[in-house]
Amino acid sequence: MASVPGRAEGLILTPDEAGISRAVEALQAGEIIAYPTETQYGLGVDALNPRATRALFDLKERKEGAFLVVVADVASAGELVTDLPAPAESIARTCWPGPVSILLPARDGLPPEVVGDGGLIGVRVSGNEIARNLPARLGAPIISTSANLAGRDPLNDPRMIERIFPDRLAVILDGGVLPPGPASTIVDGRSVPLKVAREGAVSRNSLARRTRLEVEGGRAIPLVLIVCTGNTCRSPMAEGALKTMLRNRGLAEEFDVESAGVAAVNWGRATEESQAAAWNKGIDVSSHRPRQITPQMTQEADIILVMNERHRNRIAVIDPHARERTHIIRKLSAELKGRSVIGRREIDDPYGGPPTSYRKVLKAMWNELEGGFEDILERARSRRISGISDPDPRSEHSGTERGRS
Repeated sequence: MASVPGRAEGLILTPDEAGISRAVEALQAGEIIAYPTETQYGLGVDALNPRATRALFDLKERKEGAFLVVVADVASAGELVTDLPAPAESIARTCWPGPVSILLPARDGLPPEVVGDGGLIGVRVSGNEIARNLPARLGAPIISTSANLAGRDPLNDPRMIERIFPDRLAVILDGGVLPPGPASTIVDGRSVPLKVAREGAVSRNSLARRTRLEVEGGRAIPLVLIVCTGNTCRSPMAEGALKTMLRNRGLAEEFDVESAGVAAVNWGRATEESQAAAWNKGIDVSSHRPRQITPQMTQEADIILVMNERHRNRIAVIDPHARERTHIIRKLSAELKGRSVIGRREIDDPYGGPPTSYRKVLKAMWNELEGGFEDILERARSRRISGISDPDPRSEHSGTERGRS
């Protein structure tokens, strides 16, 4: 690969105007870059440049398979395919921007590295602003393949990417160290029931809820979303508690439970104190990873449980349509029954406190969830059965979504 001006100063650039411009110049020159997406770091080239796609195939040491591509918008996706069937339109409308790649019939003339079995190409509009900006500025799709060698674990640290590919990349756009997590979900968008080729960041059940289409191996079962501030203490413990109650009653396959935070950092795990308090109750939250709440989560959730009024107000800002189904956990049963609720409503934040604080908070949440258990399920089930669909809050509040998730 030809040398790149400025490479001696380092490959890692801030994704500001200058960094994005430099990355687009590299793509135009047929060179390989690394950039963050909402799931993992990707290696990318101009997906319409056969020389560049072949070079990336060689760099990855791939023997077979086709690369997925990232586009700026739905219209750009349409330019790569022969047809955009109704199921694909539904997926795009409800899952983009986001970590869902749609398989569609590729138009003629595309490089073979982006066309897979059956003449299909996998496309997505990323939920990461940087990953959307690049194809928009380039005026062409870019390849999105994990930053690793074939068969190796994905690299989510830009400095590690630089170390593994020191002489083969032109630019690495620095999106910080990304949390380990699943890649995008890949779904065939040609017909219903939807066939999931790879279940990743969006589950089959979530795909069924979002699209309201039949999904092989998935069901649009009700979703309970539990929200606190950082998604490291209260909401993971409450999520684990409600899942335990469902499992004990043989209902684990009938409801999904997730948690998120209004000010979460998408990194790390539940605090050690939370893990210990939960474990004392027979609850394992060791695999939990914090998530920042998004408008898509609030739209999908059938009932939202929060720790205090501030959380409820924050959700109303993110998605005004979600306020009426957002409830504070303390004195939950009375609120769900429509009774007058007076007195203190806060579930204390134990963060930074002793282990006894965590156990006390978990006990309080357990009691409230157990007391309101039947009402929680009934509210969630009723909304899911009724087929209520809120307007997509992302179109009104797109600024609330972060650069990655």
